Amino acid sequence: MGNSDAACLTCRQKSRRCDRARPMCKRCVSKGLQCAGYPEKFRFCGIASRGKWKNHEAPVTKDSASGAAAESPTPTGKKTQARRAKPTRGRPRTSDRVEKPSPISNSPLNVASQGNSPNAQSEINQVLASKEAEKLLTHYDRVICPHQIAQSVDSGENPYRLYVLPLAYEQFSLLYAVLALAACHLGHLSSDKHLIESVSVEYRAKAINALAIVIQKVCSGTFSGSDRDAVFATIQILLLHDICETGVSTHGAHISGAMSICSQLKIERRLTVDHERTVFFLGNLVWLDIIRAFSLPERLCFTQELRSKLLSLCNLRFEAVNGCPREIVLVIGEILELAKARAGARVGENEFHNTTSDAIRKLYLWDSSRCFFPDDNTLWVSVANAFRFACILRAWRLLDPLQPASDPRIKECVFEILDSVANIPKTSPLIELMVLPLFMAGADSLSAHSRHYVLLRLDEIKARSEMGNTAPRILLEKVWHARAQQPKNDLTNIPWMMFASNTDSVHQDDYLII
Repeated sequence: MGNSDAACLTCRQKSRRCDRARPMCKRCVSKGLQCAGYPEKFRFCGIASRGKWKNHEAPVTKDSASGAAAESPTPTGKKTQARRAKPTRGRPRTSDRVEKPSPISNSPLNVASQGNSPNAQSEINQVLASKEAEKLLTHYDRVICPHQIAQSVDSGENPYRLYVLPLAYEQFSLLYAVLALAACHLGHLSSDKHLIESVSVEYRAKAINALAIVIQKVCSGTFSGSDRDAVFATIQILLLHDICETGVSTHGAHISGAMSICSQLKIERRLTVDHERTVFFLGNLVWLDIIRAFSLPERLCFTQELRSKLLSLCNLRFEAVNGCPREIVLVIGEILELAKARAGARVGENEFHNTTSDAIRKLYLWDSSRCFFPDDNTLWVSVANAFRFACILRAWRLLDPLQPASDPRIKECVFEILDSVANIPKTSPLIELMVLPLFMAGADSLSAHSRHYVLLRLDEIKARSEMGNTAPRILLEKVWHARAQQPKNDLTNIPWMMFASNTDSVHQDDYLII
């Protein structure tokens, strides 16, 4: 690591003694000068070894260092897809296109949001120079990143290293969001209440404030590609923070905000496969939007048109991060959009029933042998099948929420999900993708041994991923308890959605079962 006691940049430029006070040199403050902060200390996996990132030191693991050594991407994440892919998707990607920022004033609002301005970069450098930031960013890099994507070997191919860390190095909102997530995660692992209740909360508040500023900048039209991507990346990291804590997002409106920004920017007309970084973040938000709509379709935000556009631009990292094949995502998105339209009286019952039934048939007929997966691991077929029947099960419940769990069609879905998950050993990184399918099967499991199996696998996932999403277990226990209170002759289903939805609340929380 570099010298943590180096003089601040202002004192070094003036060749004078520095008192090395943090976060700003007191000699500079006493003389009314702007302290330019301390020498930059970090270089993360995925940052280029040339240009503005040259000579940055890195908290990297041996695995990630060896993976990054072969090909170091630029801060915009230029990378090729070296995996099995469809001919139309397998061609190399070029780096993201970046809009040229318009000149803006140096008001406090703009300085904080202008990642490439000297003052803003100086402030970011001050944050990065702290021991606390070093500790938390190292934790994010080494501990959190490997579990955000199903890869057999942790390496520089990890998109959260390729995209999130370099972007956090120049964007306040994302930097604070990453620090908040890392503090929360590390706090839970080490049972450190200070990290959870103080450090994480403080960074999260700063992230949300900075996000509001950069959103205003993006919506004003004076933005760069990094500003735009920082918005979508920050939203995703904030949602991952919610998942780390409880699985319930009190800031679910952020997804709606992302959709609003997409609409204002007419993103579906401007994005191409070359905008790999932007597409990566938006593709993940599309899936998170689907997940929250599982409990209440009315919360679905992205339109089917935009969903189709974004998923057509995604590469196979989408499946590696989210598990569910894109073809299945589009079908369940269509079903949830129909349910949303029915709730708003824009679609009648007959049309909803007929169209949803047709979509269910599509899911039953879906052929995994025609699907392309992130790698040659045969277990991806089991992952896809588990998601397929989880979506079929949700669709049946939309047609009839009170249908008994003993109905053959419901039981078939439960058995298919559990059998598929049973094929995936706890040592495989793919097991971490199975939270939603296991939850859906558990909600309609009637036997004690099936419920016990679901909880065992959820515990295995929690132990492996070290991500404490408590929402699935809490909802399942509520459903099972309510069923136990039913009269023996009452076979009416107890929908899990009734415990997740609060129709009386205007600002309803979002359940992120993932």
